[in-house]
Amino acid sequence: MGLMDSFWAICLHVDNWVTRQIERLWPKWTFVNVVMVVVAKYTPIAMLGLFVIAAADVIGGTSDERMTFFRAGSAIVAAVVIRLIHEPISRLLARPRPFDTEPFQPLLAHDPGDSFPSNHAGGAMALACGASGLSGYHTILLVMAICLCISRVYCGLHYMSDVVVGAAGGICVGLICANLAASLAWW
Repeated sequence: MGLMDSFWAICLHVDNWVTRQIERLWPKWTFVNVVMVVVAKYTPIAMLGLFVIAAADVIGGTSDERMTFFRAGSAIVAAVVIRLIHEPISRLLARPRPFDTEPFQPLLAHDPGDSFPSNHAGGAMALACGASGLSGYHTILLVMAICLCISRVYCGLHYMSDVVVGAAGGICVGLICANLAASLAWW
């Protein structure tokens, strides 16, 4: 067994352990369950809404509209790029979701399908990090993205490693796009 196989075996063991521990909390933490379902279901919409508000600041007039426009655009590009990167990886690896292999129903209804890497985690982090130059909005988007990542695992829709890898990819792509946008805006 190679080093990579050993690494994935450890990841699978940790993923299964975390999933079982979270599932044990569900009967005890009804309020937390409701909050996590709401976060998992509506945070992507709320993030997009907040992003539209941030983009409206460009139209409303700021001291540096061109820079704000490039920063807002970089966040959108980052979210699209990470989805384009994740999709073939998901199809290639075809890792089932926790509720497809474990004997439980997730807190939030979801179709079976590929789980690794998490597109929600990647897209949310790419959007938040791509918007790193949008003062006043970046921190809120980042907190929302982190909450979304946690909720996807808590609700049983993803294993922890799905979300960690998805988020890491989103962070990398988001920061690259934000830096490229900053460079282009100065031309």
